[in-house]
Amino acid sequence: MTRLIYILLLLLLAAPNRAQVPELSLNSSNTAVRWEIKPKDEVPQSGLEISQPGFVLKDPVRGIVPGVVFTAYVSQGLVPDPNYADNIYRVDEKLFNRPFWYRGTFRLPAGYSKGQRIWLQFDNTNRYADFFFNGVKLSGTATSTRDVSGHMLRSKFDVTALLREGADNTVAVLISDADQKKTRSDKEAFGVTASPTYLAAAGWDWMPYVPGRLAGITGNVSLRSAGAVTLEDPWMRSDLESNEFAYLEFSTDINNASDSTQQIELTGLIQPGGIPFSKKLSIAAHSRQKVYITRNEVKEFVIHQPRLWWPNGYGEPHLYSCELTLKTGGQLSDQKRIQFGIRKYEYQYVRNRAGWPVLNFFINGKKVYLKGGNWGMSEYLLRCRGEEYGLKVKLHKDMNYNMIRLWTGSITDDAFYDYCDRYGIMVWDDFWLYVAYNDVASDADFKANALDKIKRLRNHPSIAIWCGANETRPKPELDSYLRSIVALEDHNDRLYKSSSNQDGLSGSGWWGNQPPRHHFETSGSNLAWNQPPYPYSGSYGYGLRTEIGTATFPNYESIVKFIPRDQLWPLPSDEQLKSEDDNVWNRHFFGKEASNASPIQYKAAVNTQFGPSDGLPAFAEKAQYLNLEVMKGMYEAWNDKLWDDAAGLLIWMSQSAYPSFVWQTYDYYYDATGAYWGARQACEPLHVQWNVANNSVKVINTSLLDLDSASVTARVFNLSGQEVPGYSRRATASVASNEAREVFRLGPLSGGSDRALSDLHFIRLQLRSRTGELLSENFYWHNGQRELDYTALNSLPAAKLHFSWGVDSSDSSSSGRVLTVRNAGSTVAFGNRLRMLDGHTGERILPLMISDNYFTLMPGEEKIIRISDLDPAHNDLRLLWKQYGQAEKQVLKWKGRNPDKK
Repeated sequence: MTRLIYILLLLLLAAPNRAQVPELSLNSSNTAVRWEIKPKDEVPQSGLEISQPGFVLKDPVRGIVPGVVFTAYVSQGLVPDPNYADNIYRVDEKLFNRPFWYRGTFRLPAGYSKGQRIWLQFDNTNRYADFFFNGVKLSGTATSTRDVSGHMLRSKFDVTALLREGADNTVAVLISDADQKKTRSDKEAFGVTASPTYLAAAGWDWMPYVPGRLAGITGNVSLRSAGAVTLEDPWMRSDLESNEFAYLEFSTDINNASDSTQQIELTGLIQPGGIPFSKKLSIAAHSRQKVYITRNEVKEFVIHQPRLWWPNGYGEPHLYSCELTLKTGGQLSDQKRIQFGIRKYEYQYVRNRAGWPVLNFFINGKKVYLKGGNWGMSEYLLRCRGEEYGLKVKLHKDMNYNMIRLWTGSITDDAFYDYCDRYGIMVWDDFWLYVAYNDVASDADFKANALDKIKRLRNHPSIAIWCGANETRPKPELDSYLRSIVALEDHNDRLYKSSSNQDGLSGSGWWGNQPPRHHFETSGSNLAWNQPPYPYSGSYGYGLRTEIGTATFPNYESIVKFIPRDQLWPLPSDEQLKSEDDNVWNRHFFGKEASNASPIQYKAAVNTQFGPSDGLPAFAEKAQYLNLEVMKGMYEAWNDKLWDDAAGLLIWMSQSAYPSFVWQTYDYYYDATGAYWGARQACEPLHVQWNVANNSVKVINTSLLDLDSASVTARVFNLSGQEVPGYSRRATASVASNEAREVFRLGPLSGGSDRALSDLHFIRLQLRSRTGELLSENFYWHNGQRELDYTALNSLPAAKLHFSWGVDSSDSSSSGRVLTVRNAGSTVAFGNRLRMLDGHTGERILPLMISDNYFTLMPGEEKIIRISDLDPAHNDLRLLWKQYGQAEKQVLKWKGRNPDKK
């Protein structure tokens, strides 16, 4: 019988003329929809009048939906480019810190959903919203205002009786901004009464104050056709008895908006596996009913050998889909598709040597070491949409990350979570409270947004933890509420945790650059706020750190896009960095505004470690090697203490929301800095590393596979590129899954009387499988006499590299290329950076998905580099090479698939 139902359901789903539940986008990307905006105080009419189809706004600004008011003005050129110089600081914020009308006009396609109900849907609005349609108020009561409050509440209205066939239809939305911090100089705390909202909108030490504080229609808008009975928040929950058996449980709310009791049939089909299920029931008029379907009713909900969702580095992030159909009287009433993953999160608090608890994560029965970063925002003006989230998340996957923390719940777009599901990136998801502010103006508003967030997102396997607040705990009433709805609406499948840096976590910070030795020798943090104080040392206190960071200079090619050329050099003096406000560098967070990033310390480190520079190009180049060393050192120090007691590290931050000099791996324009390559290398699932503090060489295995009889080599080279045999080592080691194992220790690298070992020398580590496959390679520069003095690099002569190019036959997309780089000279080729330009426009190809960069080759060494995801539209390309301290050169050019020398 089950097989018959399955066959019939497949035929139904495959039928070419089967009924559909069409959804019509009302976003501004739909050219048939026109959105306009206008300040409320410049429009005397009411929403009832403004939403009349014949009404005309005088001199409106073209609206962007989804988007914010300020961005609409930016896109129309009505304010100068806010990315550039200090332009955004010169905007009169009072022009935007007031209510605005959004007015959208559209016509229905011919024959759109005859006989069905039509629902007008808004995914997100910020901060308050009142809704009107064709002369009728949809939200609240006739006299109410600020009917929808928050930034993550979905709004849905039945507009069937109001729609006009063959004529214009008009939506009007009054968006009111947050009440506080109406000027940049206002000392009032934004987060206390503004939450729930985008808490960085009134400025932080990494993004500017945004006029309007990101008020707007910030999510998708659509019309959806359905019957009177609809599916609401369907959820496919999974649980694992073991990794060989999974249990499914389906639930959904069903809403009957009709005047009569309805007999309904709910059917579903899960893929892969072709698992059908169905249920018939009766729903009373004007009621909402919760429906459950369990394995007691559908035996196929017990899945043998499920395809599990694993985080990046531990396995494939397998996903399932479920097609849902709801019928009344044999006619289609509603239809939805949900996506889910089968996985099980578990958590343990493990005591460290000091007796303090450390939070450990498990998935599918396996302990998971967390490696990732924080997102402050997707983009400071909320201009990141759709596929651009995929690009950002893919870059995190490329860095071998497995987690992104959404600081204060800063992302409200479903697309972000979709791509995290796809790429195996776990999400640490905060709610909207921070630091000393654990209260809000309206508990009811906060609770409504929190409930909608959990119902909306709980199908996503990527969400690994819900967190109440950043660096504080919510006040007891909110804390208890959040804990209760995680239990009720998410079945406690994810941990709810009150604070982002306490209670089993090791604090947060520091945020200024520190050399690797510092992190290997101390786990210290400057923000834990525990009483008694959290214990730190070189042997414990690493734990699970959710924030630690460093200033991060971008490449010169990016800096000139936002710093005026007449202010590029010299860099601000130490006094300017410490105290000057009105300085374009400070406006991009290299100065007083970002004092936590220690810009004075950062500048001094570049100048003393690599030598003074004669201009910004040289300083920015040297900064990349500081970025690389500092970022790699942080992760490797935590790797070194894997499970003793380190459980993971999330840097502050892993992506850039605004053109700046702080807390990023790739920059605002997607150019990967040295920090990107330091993180990518240190976070490899199989990784070999050196401890500068004790010369220990360890293999770090944060994968599910045991490593048997692997070969580990350490080779030490002098400044001339000659190997110094007495210092090199080789050994064989077996390293179990989720283990860090010391293989050997290098001898003292101080040189002393050994003249063969130059003061500044190089260490290359390699990890190979028992069959010789290269699994990990690592490289260090080190001064044994004057630690951190790398100025001798400036004396290296120009190297002679040979480049050859071919198509990557392993890339099924045909967009991949293989580059072979060989050092054909007799000197060290230190610090080789590759970049690519479009030959037609001269613009950088960004992001450049490349397997390695900022690499070093000894004489005779060769490196294979893969470049993937090249857009076929770029049919005239230039490959540029820059060796550290030398002039950049074009080494290849080609059209299509045929490269030529220079």
